[in-house]
Amino acid sequence: MSSVSPTTLGKDIREGRISTLYYFYGHDVTTLESYTRRLVSKLCPSQAQAMNLHKFDGTKLDIPALTDACQALPMFAERVVITINDLNMDSINKGDGDDLRNILKQLEDGTTVIIYATAADLYKNKKSLTDKNKRFCDFCDKNGCVCDFALKTPVEMGRSIAGELSKLGCTISRNNAEYLAEICLCNTGFVKQEIKKLSDYVGQGTVTKEHIDLLCIKHVESDGYSLALNVLRSRADMVFGRLGELVQQNFEPFEILGIISFSMADIYRAKLARSTGRTLQDILQDFDYPRNREFAVKKMYNECGNISVTRIQQTLSILSDTDLALKTRSLGKGSDMLTLEQGLASCMALNN
Repeated sequence: MSSVSPTTLGKDIREGRISTLYYFYGHDVTTLESYTRRLVSKLCPSQAQAMNLHKFDGTKLDIPALTDACQALPMFAERVVITINDLNMDSINKGDGDDLRNILKQLEDGTTVIIYATAADLYKNKKSLTDKNKRFCDFCDKNGCVCDFALKTPVEMGRSIAGELSKLGCTISRNNAEYLAEICLCNTGFVKQEIKKLSDYVGQGTVTKEHIDLLCIKHVESDGYSLALNVLRSRADMVFGRLGELVQQNFEPFEILGIISFSMADIYRAKLARSTGRTLQDILQDFDYPRNREFAVKKMYNECGNISVTRIQQTLSILSDTDLALKTRSLGKGSDMLTLEQGLASCMALNN
């Protein structure tokens, strides 16, 4: 076996195509945990787990104990199952890493090791594993089965949302389903919470955008682009209205500024690309954007046409000064929020 999608993995589990080694990672932690539980239950039913299921904490991995578990024979069951949670190869010395690989190379057919990450940060950026984790992932790919539980795109998540709501007797338009996916950051855990809330409120009816705006939590990362565009277009009522909502949700000023600045940098890239004749695909490829952010980059590319490069540059400069002010003379949340508001007001007062 080798790298597979979650869909293929689920099919393999149902049809009994089992590997001796699995490596699960990715940003969609809710789905990753669900598949891990399903696989453990399939391979080691609850009545057999007392003697045949061995759980290890990857943050303090005991190599001798792992060796013993991998060499154990099944007791009144077909298989021994070993799980290792949150193994980060950057935190393991070379000797333990070599020993771990030797153990995993010699697994018997009646033993399965499942390595899965739920809290460990295995990434060097938003998309790529660190070098050591990537090499270990490649090793697992060669000797077993690897699955990247990446976040879905809004289109993919929108289809899932529509399907789940349909099971609950509700309907939703494609655009509204994708809108819900966007404000939930395409995070399966967030989406599940909001689907339950919406279905309880609507009953057997149709979920509208008004329902979503009324009931659902907007995660600040999801509207960073909206905030950045409204700053550039001097829409003070929308900017300060949203800031008020974020304060009520207990977001820190530096968090809000970071999201706005991050989105502003994406707008700047899109504007420079448009002005030099580069395409949307050029941007996605050159900056290696993950799939779940492609929709936002496309939106920025389409909407930045009437915003001047000079205004974006000056706005980024003001945001940078505001960030420095927050980091060097913090006086408490109230004063920090005032500093943020003053910085954004200065951005919106630009004339070009």
